[in-house]
Amino acid sequence: MHKDLELAFHKIVEILKEDQRCKGGWHYGSISRGAEDIYSDYDPVFLVANKDFEQFSKDVPQIISKASDELLIFWGESFNDGHFKNYCSVIRLGNNLHQFDFFIINSDYPEDWMCRQHLKGCTRENIIFDRTGEVAKLLDKGFRTDNYIPDSIRAMDTYWFHTEMLIKYFKRKDILKLIKNIDILFHSHVDLLLSQYDTLDWGAWESKVKYCVPNDKQHHLKSYFANAEFKDLEEAVKSSMYLFKQDAEEICEIKGINYTNSIAEQVISYFNKRMEEDD
Repeated sequence: MHKDLELAFHKIVEILKEDQRCKGGWHYGSISRGAEDIYSDYDPVFLVANKDFEQFSKDVPQIISKASDELLIFWGESFNDGHFKNYCSVIRLGNNLHQFDFFIINSDYPEDWMCRQHLKGCTRENIIFDRTGEVAKLLDKGFRTDNYIPDSIRAMDTYWFHTEMLIKYFKRKDILKLIKNIDILFHSHVDLLLSQYDTLDWGAWESKVKYCVPNDKQHHLKSYFANAEFKDLEEAVKSSMYLFKQDAEEICEIKGINYTNSIAEQVISYFNKRMEEDD
């Protein structure tokens, strides 16, 4: 953790300790897992009663501004609602810019999905401060969300459907549609791998891939990235679809899934044939 950011965080905590609307808070993210480093930021979660929730949320920019030299960006998540809010900020501290996230949970609705997600895995050891004792009692309840595991068959169907779809975009020379649909191939491949290897109880797909998927399989995911030129993208698709087929066959065997090889074989064969044809 950067020293400047540590000082700003402690200033915010001192401000909130004087704000009777804030019942207390706890660490979420890398700090709660003991995995922070000098590049980490803070992910504090603060508990506020329903009657104060909206007004307290409106006052968050002023709270962050008081602890920084300048608040450059204050960005609320699109999923923010009356039960849970996350505000992502970029603040200036001296000559340095830092990210600071600020989560708020409505204490009257702790069982809402996003609230449970930000209670998941947190214990009394993660408490920042607890004015009323409610934070400790809430963390003791052990609220959590289930770990979502992607559906292998849907990942395969999605992949081969969009591989066939790519043909018309190559023929039309529609670079933006190609980029969009190759991104779908990439994330379908991610889903396929996570359907087998995900054992991580926290984090988004990139963390799950990093910590759960074998290195050789992670390398397969790099094959999708190429210069945004038609020939380079065509070669990237040709190489990645064979790697996807290989991974799909292995995972189907492990999981006992009966997914016919003819789907991949026909799509690959047709794709290669059409790419060689002059229309």
